[in-house]
Amino acid sequence: MQVRFLRLFAILLFGLALALGLYSLQFGDQPMAPQAVPPAVQEPTEVVWVFVGDLPEGTVLAPEQLAQSRVLQRNEPDLQDAEPFYGRVLSRPVPAGSRLQASMLEPERPLHDALEPGYRALAIKVDEVTAVGGHLRTGDWVDVLFYLKANRESGDSSTARRLLSNVQVLAYGPELIGDDEQERQERSRSVVLAVPDERTSALLLAESSGTLRLSVVGQQEKLRDARADQNQTYTTALKTLVAQPVTAPPPPPPPRVVRARPRVELYLGEEKQLVSTRR
Repeated sequence: MQVRFLRLFAILLFGLALALGLYSLQFGDQPMAPQAVPPAVQEPTEVVWVFVGDLPEGTVLAPEQLAQSRVLQRNEPDLQDAEPFYGRVLSRPVPAGSRLQASMLEPERPLHDALEPGYRALAIKVDEVTAVGGHLRTGDWVDVLFYLKANRESGDSSTARRLLSNVQVLAYGPELIGDDEQERQERSRSVVLAVPDERTSALLLAESSGTLRLSVVGQQEKLRDARADQNQTYTTALKTLVAQPVTAPPPPPPPRVVRARPRVELYLGEEKQLVSTRR
């Protein structure tokens, strides 16, 4: 009995081994299915600038209003460098988190943006001589000289003095553009200066009463003055243009009283005469 059981068990094991052999021959050459690999996380590489807070229309753009951010995709209008746009004015309200774009800003106006507080842009007429022979350029620093020829109002002597010192040229020549060639030529005969607000009326008075001429301040002198005293940039000498107090003329002497002498009527025939007599 035990021998038959062992024989059956051996046959069973042989059959199982045979089945495993056939299975390995049939499926052993097929490659194993690849295991699923989780996708790699993509790092953001594009740089944009976003607003850190809500800003109203008309706000002047400043560095503290923006923060740099990295994103996966940058839109075409998004600006990568914000520094050239500092000082520009927002043309509409901007919510926090918005990306900085050029369409949010007012159009650039170099003349308007170049003016510092307390200064006014004022144009004066010039020609080839008064504009340093035509060598004047935008960004130069000039002195404004005033010449007053002798006339009935100024007296017998002509005068000349420095009216303004170290005044910046905001625009001149080709930068004063127009719609046609004639208009450009007319505008090229003027120069726009950055004049202190309190000196604009004096400059207008000088232009209307005398002759103005510009003299360029050298770069070396500008550097020397900046090292000496940066606070003394604009000086003026306007005593000849400021109205002086009018001194009242002395009162006229009292009129001399002349007492009339007594007169006597004298008749000589038909003639009549008045004769003064001593008292």
